[in-house]
Amino acid sequence: MMNSIVFKSQSDLDAERNVQDFIFFCREKLTVFGVDLQWNASIWKGVAVFRKIDKAKDDSFLDENFMDFSKSYVRYMQALSPAKKTGAKIMALKCLEKALLQVCKNAHVYNVSTIVLDEALQIASNYYKNEVLYKCGYELERLACFLSENHFVKFGYLGWVNPIKLKNKKSYLPEKEDENRKNKLPDEQALLAVANIFSQKDEVLSSRDLFTTSVCALLMCSPSRVSEILALPADCEITRKDKNGVGRYGLRYYAAKGGGATIKWIPDVMVPVAKKAISRLRVLSENARSLARWYECSPGKFYRHSLCPNVNENEPLDAIQVCQALGYLLSDKKQCINKVKRISLDGGISFLNPADGHYTLRTLWKMITGLLPEDFPWFDKEKSVKYSNALCLLNLNQLNESKLENSYVLYKPTYALFYNDICKSKKSVSGMKNIFERYNYFDASGEAFYLRSHQPRHLLNTLAHLGDMSNLDIAKWSGRVSILQNRDYDHTSQEEILEKIGLMRLGNHRYCNQKEEQSDTHDDVEGFVKPEHGAIHLTPHGYCIHNYLIPPCSKLTDAGSYITSDYDKMTMHERDEIIKKERTLHQLAKKAMDEGFYGADKWVSFHNNLLSALEKYTIL
Repeated sequence: MMNSIVFKSQSDLDAERNVQDFIFFCREKLTVFGVDLQWNASIWKGVAVFRKIDKAKDDSFLDENFMDFSKSYVRYMQALSPAKKTGAKIMALKCLEKALLQVCKNAHVYNVSTIVLDEALQIASNYYKNEVLYKCGYELERLACFLSENHFVKFGYLGWVNPIKLKNKKSYLPEKEDENRKNKLPDEQALLAVANIFSQKDEVLSSRDLFTTSVCALLMCSPSRVSEILALPADCEITRKDKNGVGRYGLRYYAAKGGGATIKWIPDVMVPVAKKAISRLRVLSENARSLARWYECSPGKFYRHSLCPNVNENEPLDAIQVCQALGYLLSDKKQCINKVKRISLDGGISFLNPADGHYTLRTLWKMITGLLPEDFPWFDKEKSVKYSNALCLLNLNQLNESKLENSYVLYKPTYALFYNDICKSKKSVSGMKNIFERYNYFDASGEAFYLRSHQPRHLLNTLAHLGDMSNLDIAKWSGRVSILQNRDYDHTSQEEILEKIGLMRLGNHRYCNQKEEQSDTHDDVEGFVKPEHGAIHLTPHGYCIHNYLIPPCSKLTDAGSYITSDYDKMTMHERDEIIKKERTLHQLAKKAMDEGFYGADKWVSFHNNLLSALEKYTIL
């Protein structure tokens, strides 16, 4: 076992030697990505593809003088700070390699200079824009710092800083001027079209329609990514009682981008939609999940599905029985022979023999189990979801009406499978109409509607901001680790803000009908006789008049601050008077809240908490 993963350069002067030592260290001493990692391969499956930024060239992989350093850098940085994806680092390395070849006529990393880094960023600007370009520049800056700190460059210290700055998102623009809003929010007619298709009876919809509309419905129930929904367990539903004893419905999620395991609570109005979508997906995946359970529990016996011939496992099968055993609903002898000739159970290396008696259930099963995914039984190990409990698991070709379903092969649905059914027609799979085309939903120009998978997430976040949900709650609901990301998903328009302000009971109401001549603070509690509103702080020392727009004083929101020595000195009658006046304030604030006065809800909560504390203290 290795004691350290930290590399230390041996020489401050010999950059070339330091680079070679670093490569040796990463290749021979690190085990990140597995001890059996094929170092010399240009493609590390599931990790990185070390290909040039210009893929059109014949020698599409990175220069041989740059390749080993690139692999070492990716492996070393993963050891220091594990990350789910290495794409950003590879992006920076590709640009740097091309810059080295253009400036230095070779790709030795020890020749990196500020000129090379500037050229690398210029190259990046030809391929990437906006946030992606900024991210590439950020990774180049990290790489430059890494090279300097480890004495990997001949030109000494590289004080290179990413010159690309992220553009600040402008909030509350008029709808006509906000291009970002137009792109990020879904078309209302497209959403209504999906809703209309989803509302139809199950028997009217095809398997593909059921799958697509159910995933869309779940995207509209809570801010989610398609990958999160496709990885849901079949037992994701959960109901818990809140603090008021009311049952709340949610789904067990594993939020991407650091959010981790969580429960996404579904708004009451969307609960029936979520339940229907989950139920449909559960029915679609029933056979595949049942097959996966069989693979897990009885790997040595043939899976006896509904079409399987009722014969002994060692009994020879004819061509019809072979087709039925594999789940194909065919009964014509000639059709079955032709079908068997086209079936491969070893990835296309060889095909089945159509001759009668060539196979038994046992021999077929041995071949079928060889088709299991490499990571079986884990559908998603990070999320602890097995194939046998994957809500969206399918059989191969289950959603393809032009092909016979392979009921003995498990299929893990991908993002592309869903996206190809909602995107623009020209992007869909050849010969496959998207769901809007299939149901004749077209816009005024005759083009089929389309959606982007991330648009519902942006829409729900915008609605949450409009509904005054706190930034912390929005971040939790969306599965984010930082509230700073919320702003990128808020597309509230200027018109919506103005409409919201118009509903706040401004103007002559002044939030609380407070008289102009009334002073702000009073030391005499006895002078407090008939309040006109509930935005008033009342303490043993006196009272302070506010309005509903201003929330309760942060120094007094802790009910314990009222339980002071002064309160102890008061008589029982004086305490009862304060409680009585607090009740009056609570009632006034409650009335204002019911009438729609902005901010009154915070004062209702404040008076309610204070009353509970005072009444409890008085009883004690």
